[in-house]
Amino acid sequence: MAKVAKPNGAVALSKNAGEASGAMVKASKRTRKQPYRRTEKLENAILSRLACGESLIAICQDPKMPARQTVMTWMTLDPEFEAMMDDAYKWKARYFGEAILDVAEGGTLSTGDIRRDELKIKALMWLAGKYNRRLFGDAVEVAHKHEGLQINMPAEWMAGEIIPTCQPQVIDVDIKSSGGTVE
Repeated sequence: MAKVAKPNGAVALSKNAGEASGAMVKASKRTRKQPYRRTEKLENAILSRLACGESLIAICQDPKMPARQTVMTWMTLDPEFEAMMDDAYKWKARYFGEAILDVAEGGTLSTGDIRRDELKIKALMWLAGKYNRRLFGDAVEVAHKHEGLQINMPAEWMAGEIIPTCQPQVIDVDIKSSGGTVE
């Protein structure tokens, strides 16, 4: 067995230690450096690409853009930037609304496969509903049925065995004369 020194000073005991150590050095080198300093130009590029339908993952994979974790850190540290990101997602939902119409009409975003287009439309509808609930979310219908007032009291009260000690009090308040406050 050959003893080969590794770059960190350790000694490797293998036949191919020289090749292995060279591969480790190459793998540990950084291939690109993403920007991490926040500039207005970088913010605007992220926001506009996001509003035009591109995902944050795809944006952050671009070597000229910061890593996704960096953008998330910016959002947690600056509520104003987080609000701008929320607005960009709302615009993205509008883009998805137009994309749905394009796919349904067989336009440029259509794949030509009916099943694939149906799946694409459902996914875009779901995402648009999540990004902008007010405009594209499912309508929630609340029904209220009033059947009368029901008061639940202990059974002893209903039988007349126990008489409640607190008596209701009537308070007469003239709001106009007290200036709108209750005394």
